Amino acid sequence: MKKSQNFNFLFIIIFTLGFGACASRPKLYPDETLKSRGKDAGEADINQCIKDADTYLDSSEGKKIAKSAGFGAVVGGAVGAVAGVFTGGIGRGAVQGAAIGGVGGGAAGAMSPDQIKHRYVNKCLADKGYHVLGWD
Repeated sequence: MKKSQNFNFLFIIIFTLGFGACASRPKLYPDETLKSRGKDAGEADINQCIKDADTYLDSSEGKKIAKSAGFGAVVGGAVGAVAGVFTGGIGRGAVQGAAIGGVGGGAAGAMSPDQIKHRYVNKCLADKGYHVLGWD
């Protein structure tokens, strides 16, 4: 693999990891609750619900993501090494496979906790009288 291809490969991996780390926030419907309390109070309630969700979900969900990413890296490395046997680059194949597997495993593991967090925050905000339009 040429140096420019190595750089492109690394850029894709870093971009994928960075994109997955972007935080999303709920958008509130401008109903009577939001109008009567105001935008600042709405933002404060969003922040509190997100903080509560992080606290509640922190114990086991973070470990689940790390475990999934580690497992993906191991499996990806093994598959890459086997592919490398046929192409003549065992080491390079293993490294590339581990990187791709780690990103894929981490992304797959991260989907479930993110959905759970969204549901938790949506319920928390609904209990306070807000209606969530969606997440950005």
